[in-house]
Amino acid sequence: MKSLIGALLATCCIAPVFAQNKTPSDTPPDAKLMTENEFVQVLRISIPAHARTPMHDVTPRVVVWLSDAHFADRYADGRAVEETRKVGDAEWVSARRHSGENLSDRPMEFVAIVLKAQASSSHLPTHGDEHH
Repeated sequence: MKSLIGALLATCCIAPVFAQNKTPSDTPPDAKLMTENEFVQVLRISIPAHARTPMHDVTPRVVVWLSDAHFADRYADGRAVEETRKVGDAEWVSARRHSGENLSDRPMEFVAIVLKAQASSSHLPTHGDEHH
């Protein structure tokens, strides 16, 4: 988990932004921490139109798409896969190393729900345990 946060911070702080350029840039995704506790981390992530994300490690997570998306995933082994998602789609994303590119003229947005290791070895909160 610390490596994910570190990678996100490093990406946000050091990647160049080329807002005026119509070719894909290495603009980092805009990741906002929505909530976090000992069981889960929930991030809202937005990737600008035609932006690329650098090669990075992704922890296992559930992703819920907040926008339609057309993107390419590129993997460490050189494989590239073009993908599409519709608003409201939900999926399990396994651990992987990849870079991405938003192929759309619009930003793509999703929520990433990352379970923490403690969640599997502790009791999960029941309704009423936490108030937000």
